[in-house]
Amino acid sequence: MPAPPCPPRLRAAALPSRPRALTALARSLAAAALATSAVGCLVIEPPEYKEPARTAPVLTPTFPPVFLPIHITEQDTLKEFEATVLSEDNGDPVQVALYIDYGKRTPWNSPYLRNTTPGWIEPGTIAGGPRPVLLRWLLSQMNLPDAVETATDRCHTITMMATHAFNQRAGGCVCPEDPKDMSAITWQIIDCDPNEPHDPSNPDDIPCPESCPPVNCQLTECLFCDDPELRDARCDGSEASAAWPLETDDRSP
Repeated sequence: MPAPPCPPRLRAAALPSRPRALTALARSLAAAALATSAVGCLVIEPPEYKEPARTAPVLTPTFPPVFLPIHITEQDTLKEFEATVLSEDNGDPVQVALYIDYGKRTPWNSPYLRNTTPGWIEPGTIAGGPRPVLLRWLLSQMNLPDAVETATDRCHTITMMATHAFNQRAGGCVCPEDPKDMSAITWQIIDCDPNEPHDPSNPDDIPCPESCPPVNCQLTECLFCDDPELRDARCDGSEASAAWPLETDDRSP
């Protein structure tokens, strides 16, 4: 009986050589990947982040409603005005002030009758959202004109102004240094009690109006803080110098 044939040796010898080839290839790829990653770490630089540009503050009224007049009575000692401010400040605080009769030119060429000393609000960002602002007006430190000849003479306004810097040059108008960096809210004020009885037969008894007409710059000489003539103007009239301190309540988080 013939002996069975021997298995081919070539096939048996080729099997162990395949893992060695794959191992060598894997080592080459790993070395290439390591070299590439090492070079990449030396070339890539961290991104540079720039601070966002500062923006003008934007005031939004919250209380009292701007569409309702505010009557001032003898019992009133304090009035509060609430708003929110939204701005990109880049670390600069927002300054705020109140004005009486802002926008009406006075005989001493001021854009307001009286003003408060500016207060300030902590810096914020637009991403942080609107920040609440509360300004307190002490009536004992504010005198409205006493001369009243008509019902319209009882009409006044109070304006909240926000900016990053007021011009507080000696003798200068207390207005924002940059006319583009400002925002304002105006409330209507009526200096009388609407519940007091009125005697129509008495010509000296001036009635208390329920509302007041808006300022008409065609009939009234107007002047505002963004007017170029105020850049070097003086506002040191006898009444304009009677500024009173401002009580602020910074409710920023």
